[in-house]
Amino acid sequence: MSDKLSLDQLEKFIDETCDFLRGDKDAEEFEEYVLAILFLKRLNDRFNLDREIRREKLVLKGLSESQISKDLEQRESYRLFVPTMARWDVVKQEKQDLGSYLMKAFAEIDDKNRGCLGLLNTIDFMKTTETGERYMTNAILAELMRRFEEINLADDHLAF
Repeated sequence: MSDKLSLDQLEKFIDETCDFLRGDKDAEEFEEYVLAILFLKRLNDRFNLDREIRREKLVLKGLSESQISKDLEQRESYRLFVPTMARWDVVKQEKQDLGSYLMKAFAEIDDKNRGCLGLLNTIDFMKTTETGERYMTNAILAELMRRFEEINLADDHLAF
């Protein structure tokens, strides 16, 4: 999607993503997972934009690369901070147990951003069915991440 993303396009994307996940199950079973990944992607895209703007300002001030790198990791420099382990490029590299990793990443986000009030820690990516199968296998989570990789949710890419 090269142009700005409209609300209708985002809604269609989410519907298609839910249809992919749903199969023969109820949509409500997957809604929280899709919304969690949507939130993670949006938070990361916005953080990356804020981070790049901050980097440009620090370069103009004449700071060294090490000073810039240190400043870019200061929590207080951002309205919402994404810890390193929760950054999209880091999370999408997780191959062993993505569900467990996502739960840890959301806990870190929540810890660094007190305004989240623990809401991110309520999502159980390790949840199982009555038969012991996981709702969200590694393969499904990886595909969900891959699908969200296709869209940019930073402010400058949204038409709404």
